[in-house]
Amino acid sequence: MRTIALMFWSALLLVGVAFAGIALLLIMSGWSSSNAEEANGECAMLVIEKAVEPANRATDYLRACMASKGYGMDSYCYVSNYNTASCFIPRWMFWIEKV
Repeated sequence: MRTIALMFWSALLLVGVAFAGIALLLIMSGWSSSNAEEANGECAMLVIEKAVEPANRATDYLRACMASKGYGMDSYCYVSNYNTASCFIPRWMFWIEKV
């Protein structure tokens, strides 16, 4: 009887740890997404302030600025030449392919 109770509490503890890990991952992802939007806005303002021309140099400047802040670019966005904040992924998300 004691072994069954110990197994039950161990299983319950493992489920709790798994849920806590998932919750922590979701919180970190949301926080990183919010920071990516802020960093993208700052880099876009730098492009405007420095009057970077032509458009392809402005795109390269924005991508370099975001890379210096710790964000890689999603490979689909890179090929499609998108520059929205959702295209930039933090370096710690190693399981997502970045350029």
